[in-house]
Amino acid sequence: MATQTKTQRKILNISLPQKLYSEIEKSAKREDKTKAELARDALRGYIESQKRWQEIRKWGTESAKRLGIKNEDDVERLLDGI
Repeated sequence: MATQTKTQRKILNISLPQKLYSEIEKSAKREDKTKAELARDALRGYIESQKRWQEIRKWGTESAKRLGIKNEDDVERLLDGI
C-alpha cells in the first residue's frame, strides 16, 4: 500500500451573491491570490477568531464565578468599589 505524501483535500462548493463574488475577485486580484486561496485564508481567520472568542467567553464565565457575579447589579457593585 502506497503512503500518501500530499495533503488530502476536500472540495467545498458554495453559492455566493454576485456582489460578494465580484468583491472576492477584486480582492484576490489585488492581493495576487487565487479566489480559493483568499477563501481559505478568510475561513482560517474566521475559525481562529471563533476559537479565540470561545476562550474569552470561558475566561469571562470563570472570572464571573470566581468574583460572584450573577447579574449586572453585581458588576455595578464591583465597579463602585474600585
